[in-house]
Amino acid sequence: MTRHRAHPPLAALLALIWAAGCTAPTVAPDTAELRNIRDSNIVPKSPPARLASTFAAVCLDGPADRDAAAAALRAMDYVEWPGAGDGMRSFVVDDSRPAVMLDGAGRACAVAAQARTGQTERLRRLIADRFPAARALSPPPGTSEAWATGDGGLIALRRTAPPGRPAELLVLWLRPGAGGATGTNPLGPARPGSL
Repeated sequence: MTRHRAHPPLAALLALIWAAGCTAPTVAPDTAELRNIRDSNIVPKSPPARLASTFAAVCLDGPADRDAAAAALRAMDYVEWPGAGDGMRSFVVDDSRPAVMLDGAGRACAVAAQARTGQTERLRRLIADRFPAARALSPPPGTSEAWATGDGGLIALRRTAPPGRPAELLVLWLRPGAGGATGTNPLGPARPGSL
């Protein structure tokens, strides 16, 4: 019978971890990661291409089912921001990818970033390319631009300038069949950083 002896440096490291764990409170993985995120990355400065490509990948091409979308976001290194009880789920990542928000019924998906030059034109091109039948609408309250996508969906842009923070841009996709063509406006989610 072979006996295994503990490796002295490993045994010392494990003892140190155990001792530290006994004196300091532990936190859940998401909590630890969110505590370390830079404030500027909660709603980051996303370059136009990254904002548009994330919106397309997550909102336009991603799953409508909220749990499936959440799993896809976690696979992309996003972490869920604690909710405000409004039925929305927000996800952030500690880099320049935009924050993502999903509603509870799978009707809507949005991305948010600090406003930067070139974002609006990039989004207009994306909409024209993806939805050739899209037509501009009179923007619903709280939005600056909106389009009926021709398939019953709605895309809207909401620009805000919160006091003491950089201007922000939220891009909303209201899925076909969710009331988009009738002008239903679920824009009301708080910015993830304020939850």
